[in-house]
Amino acid sequence: MKLKKILSVAILSSLSCGLILGLGKTMEANANSDEFYIEKVDNMPEDFIKGADISTLIAQEQSGVKYYNESNQEEDLFTILSENGVNYARIRIWNDPYNAEGQGYGAGNCDVDKAIEMGKRATSAGMKVLIDFHYSDFWADPGRQLVPKAWNGYSVTEKADALYAFTKNSLEKIIAAGVDVGMVQVGNETTGSGICGESGNGRYDLFKAGSRAIREVDPNILIALHFTNPDRTSTILNYARDLKNNNIDYDVFATSYYAFWHGSLENLTYVLKTVSDTYGKKTMVAETSYAYTLEDGDGQKNVVNSVSQTTTGGYAASVQGQADSLRDVMDATVKAGENALGVFYWEPAWTPVGSSDRDVNMPIWEKFGSGWASTAAIGYDTAVNESNYGGSEWDNQALFDFNGKALDSLKVFKYADQGLGTVPKEESLLKNGSFENSDLSDYSISQSYVTRKADTPKSGNYALHFWNKTAVDYLVEQSIDLQPGTYRFSLAVQGDETGASEDIFAYVNIGEDTLGKSNPLQLTGLSEWKEGKVEFTLTEPTTVKVGLSVKADAGAWGTTDDWKLVEIEAPEIVEVDSIKLNVNSLNILKVNKSINLSPQVLPETATDKTITYTCDKEGIVQIDSNGTLTAKKAGTVKVTASSINGKTESFTVRVTK
Repeated sequence: MKLKKILSVAILSSLSCGLILGLGKTMEANANSDEFYIEKVDNMPEDFIKGADISTLIAQEQSGVKYYNESNQEEDLFTILSENGVNYARIRIWNDPYNAEGQGYGAGNCDVDKAIEMGKRATSAGMKVLIDFHYSDFWADPGRQLVPKAWNGYSVTEKADALYAFTKNSLEKIIAAGVDVGMVQVGNETTGSGICGESGNGRYDLFKAGSRAIREVDPNILIALHFTNPDRTSTILNYARDLKNNNIDYDVFATSYYAFWHGSLENLTYVLKTVSDTYGKKTMVAETSYAYTLEDGDGQKNVVNSVSQTTTGGYAASVQGQADSLRDVMDATVKAGENALGVFYWEPAWTPVGSSDRDVNMPIWEKFGSGWASTAAIGYDTAVNESNYGGSEWDNQALFDFNGKALDSLKVFKYADQGLGTVPKEESLLKNGSFENSDLSDYSISQSYVTRKADTPKSGNYALHFWNKTAVDYLVEQSIDLQPGTYRFSLAVQGDETGASEDIFAYVNIGEDTLGKSNPLQLTGLSEWKEGKVEFTLTEPTTVKVGLSVKADAGAWGTTDDWKLVEIEAPEIVEVDSIKLNVNSLNILKVNKSINLSPQVLPETATDKTITYTCDKEGIVQIDSNGTLTAKKAGTVKVTASSINGKTESFTVRVTK
């Protein structure tokens, strides 16, 4: 039997072969406005932050980009955002994003003066402003926290003094210009790489210096510390613990959340709520976004470009999918409790500068800094090189189309608290999925302590309840015959006292073989519902079993409810026919020399152009995420490039000293 399951792949770092490289994809982008809807977010506070990071705006406008409202009338970006419910602007600041010749590093060339210009426009539009200090001359994120050029060689104490002065002087200048600053970040995504080059205990001295500067300028400004990877639950909660242990003065614990990288929304809620309940801090999502298409608009490969990524994300690459993702992140944040401040969408206006041809756009990106990085950044930022600098890489996650017209998904900011349109009801294929019928014969239940009760249902009057005085270990499942298609199985579960042995997940099986299972479901208390979700594709008529597996400590309790199995629309799959590489059958390289493989997948319309590189010998060459092969040590190696459907192309590399 041939089964096709859509799998996800995350590129985390360069590998000595075995790298998976994703190329561009094609997918229909537009949603029918007549069918567009926004499901209401219950209990959203009136002052909930509905923010947008618009840091590349000036560079975009200098590049000739214009923005249009839903009536296709040209308007100022801040007017369009404000009219659609955006009430907060986030603006990043780099210390000195220029080389010695004055050319900007790109991505907006975000210095203090540009922050003032954008901040004044945001204030005039009725928005508050969040200033995001990176304390670097370019990107600061989990992969790199580069020291500003002027601070190179500084000790921790010297960095702290410089950071304090830069923060205070910059903030005073911004406020004096009339910008309504409501919040300031001390660093950006300050996780494993720390802040400003300090990943050890020195980071806390820098946090303190930034915090002190902000308090001295205006004690009413909220101080935010920004982390990421909420999916690494214990790690991010340890950051909150360490801030407490090091007596860091701050108000807001913020995290990034991208559905294609950062796990379940239920876990996001859990992280935010735990920080709030444990340390009394306000919380928020400082960055989120989602793709409305897998098309590319400017010739620069986008970060999100494959069906496997959007499958992991859980939403179609469509305007409706993008809207659903943003709405659901807002909902998950609201569910974290009264200390949850809001959500910022990252770079909703980073659209193409005009052409879909990379070579045509390159002079514009280089001149105005409207691409993700320019050649000027090479040498300062090691992540930028001759083969990867260039354009947006985010244009398919904007809330404006490639021509600058506002998408329906922008309306989420305005209508999330009330809803818009008609939310379609999904007809479940399962029998008695809400357990309202006392006849449970459609289910196989492995333990007698799992029973139907009128005890904490999610909907209706009944749910399936479990409790046992000894260890809990049970399966509940229902078998169903399905035709070829793509399906989503989901269920809800709540409970507590599960202990160290907790292992709970939804699953889909064919016989005894697992077709798919959800992320682990962590039970955190009464009525704190967690959703397990599995999407899968069948290519022929198949009997599947959908179910819930629960293992937990003695005394664990909980209920499950609202089991649903629905058929969903799957993207048309266009298979790869062949792979072409920019190499010879035999390639001779010296150690440390590189060649760009320039992989080309045919046809151009192939749905998933992911390429996997494997070597018959380890350590001789290394292939990075851009397809650059670097010779590492002397030897001869056979390299094979493979598509996701098994098409291959091989070549040999001989490395000499």
